[in-house]
Amino acid sequence: MDNRPIGVFDSGVGGLTVLKQLDMMLPGENFIYFGDTARVPYGEKTPEHLLRFVREIMEWFKSNKVKAVVMACNTSSAVTYEIIKDDYDFPVFSLIEPTARYVSYLNVSKIGVLATSATVNSHAYSNSIKKLDPAKIVLERACPGLVELVESNKTETQEARRLIIKYVVPFLEQGVERIILGCTHYPYLRSVINEITGDNEMLIDPAKHLAEDIADTLFQQELLNNEKYGTRQFFASSNPEMFREAGKRFYPEIDEVRELNLSSVGSNT
Repeated sequence: MDNRPIGVFDSGVGGLTVLKQLDMMLPGENFIYFGDTARVPYGEKTPEHLLRFVREIMEWFKSNKVKAVVMACNTSSAVTYEIIKDDYDFPVFSLIEPTARYVSYLNVSKIGVLATSATVNSHAYSNSIKKLDPAKIVLERACPGLVELVESNKTETQEARRLIIKYVVPFLEQGVERIILGCTHYPYLRSVINEITGDNEMLIDPAKHLAEDIADTLFQQELLNNEKYGTRQFFASSNPEMFREAGKRFYPEIDEVRELNLSSVGSNT
């Protein structure tokens, strides 16, 4: 049994959609969640900035003696994972590869990806999927503005609906059969997207496939914690109260959220 915590991070509340899946798959694990709300959204940042952010976060997790880190952010997964994945003495998990494996087995020919500008520009999803199944057609669309609406708890507004129509309808017109939610913030908008597509089975949430991959890896490496219920700690780099209120919509169990200045890397939780 290994009761060291697992680190989970995102630019904000989006990664809570991943933590929710991890809760269901691995309820006995101890998790430390960090939302980098001071620098959200990640999707419009340069690769150089993203790499600096991720390294700062990884060093903080390392100082807290984690046994693994989950990049619960498609943008950081797409842009930085291949660069940093082997730099630490614990496993680092990305959203892209488990989803690509799942999609490669689907009996569909045309896949859409809704994502941030940085994820789309990296072509991480299309490259990973086509590496496994070259016959797949992968269409990627950047969705500026959606992350900000989720972070400000405005998912049920007319503005959100207008943007989703703008981004989703062209996919439907192009004959896309399934749509990957290529940003962990987008499951907060699932009900509106489902209404527009008219198909509750069209969306693919990478969080589910990532959680399965993590559970398998921890089992194989004998890193599982066999407690019945683990602990959850939450940190945000700014506006912890806003983080808590926005996050409760997807993760009602959030209670205390502590503010973390990454300049204090090296201190323990």
